[in-house]
Amino acid sequence: MEKIALLSPGTKLRKALEDIIAANLGALLFFVDDVNKYRNIMQGGFELNCSFTPERLYELAKMDGAIILSEDVTKIFSANVHLVPDPNIPTTETGIRHRTAERVAKQTGKMVVAISKRRNVISLYVGDYKYVLNDRRLLMTKSTQALNALEKYRTSFEKIFSTIENEELRGISIYDVARAIEKALIMLRIWEDIYPYIVELGEDGKLISLQMSELLEGLDDIVFLLVMDYSFDELKMEDAKRLISKMKEERDLSTLRIVKYLGWDVQSVAQAMELVYLPRGYRILKYFAKLPITVSAKVVERYKNLKALLTATIQELMSIEGVGEKRAHAILDVVEILKSKIKQL
Repeated sequence: MEKIALLSPGTKLRKALEDIIAANLGALLFFVDDVNKYRNIMQGGFELNCSFTPERLYELAKMDGAIILSEDVTKIFSANVHLVPDPNIPTTETGIRHRTAERVAKQTGKMVVAISKRRNVISLYVGDYKYVLNDRRLLMTKSTQALNALEKYRTSFEKIFSTIENEELRGISIYDVARAIEKALIMLRIWEDIYPYIVELGEDGKLISLQMSELLEGLDDIVFLLVMDYSFDELKMEDAKRLISKMKEERDLSTLRIVKYLGWDVQSVAQAMELVYLPRGYRILKYFAKLPITVSAKVVERYKNLKALLTATIQELMSIEGVGEKRAHAILDVVEILKSKIKQL
């Protein structure tokens, strides 16, 4: 992602690349930390050791050889260099320039950029990875579509989450909890899929990135607290995070599958909908009493769920490790809010 960002619109390097493409030129760029480390694969050319400017890179691209630049794109070390990587390194490329680029990247682990003269395509190689830069209009279209999808999923998530907030004092269906987690994970997955495009857009993608960040705000935390509150077994923080990682990795994730991930032994959606459970209180304690998760765990260990927490006294709370007078009063304030909320139900 850092390397893609170096090539994004708004950077000096991208300006040079676009000028090279506009002039129907090809180029091979090798980015190094110390040019002397790679003398064994460099032949010919001439030394420059000058500061980088888009104009200089454009003019040097008129020659056939590779251009050697610093990793931070501040210096041009040399130009018209013949790169000779190990020919035994496998490559899937066909053109000489791109075959060389892939082999050099694999051999050195450094960034190499190849611009195709015939196809006007910019290919980025870093180690074993290859990334072909997309057309800017295509990137904007995909990013806008992802943003629209996120907005719809966020609206759906808020409706489900509102039900959880309103009903959890009387017990909430595990199926509804799983639906909320599913919507949140889909949104986080959309972000992961679209993130390279946002990075590649650079300055052009800032507004979309800000809008997406707004839509995703707090989702990771909410998913974590829902898992801590509604899993069948009391989980440690590390176990909850591992569980969430597994769910994120599963592409065919369903609501029923999430219920099973939470540890509930159900065979159908109907069974999941009939399972009504009281939350342990992690989310309430985090957002309303402002307790650290480690302290919340001690409170949950004592009271087990929100209903039992309603009976808490100042003395009981202060006897819990990590709960002083200030935190005890904060918890009691939450208890009073919950009691008044019960009266309204």
